[in-house]
Amino acid sequence: MNSVRGRDLEAVMDFDPEEGIANLDSHLDRLKSEADALGYNFDRHEARNELQAATFGKPHTAVARLLLSPAGSLAIEIRSA
Repeated sequence: MNSVRGRDLEAVMDFDPEEGIANLDSHLDRLKSEADALGYNFDRHEARNELQAATFGKPHTAVARLLLSPAGSLAIEIRSA
C-alpha cells in the first residue's frame, strides 16, 4: 500500500477461480483504514462489488490490483499470475 497523501492507494490480491480473492476482507479492511487515516473517500461495498465483477468467470489464477484515488475513484487491473 502506498500511504503518501495525494497519491493513489493500492491493494494487490491473489485470485483463484475456485476460491475467489484470497483474504479479500482483510485487504479491504486495510485499505479502508488507510483511506480513513488520509481522509480519502472509500466505499468498501463498491470496491468488493467491482472486484467480484472484474474477476467473474476468470478461468485461471490471477493477480488483482485495486487503486483508490483520494476522491474515491477505483481502478482495477487483472493480470495472469
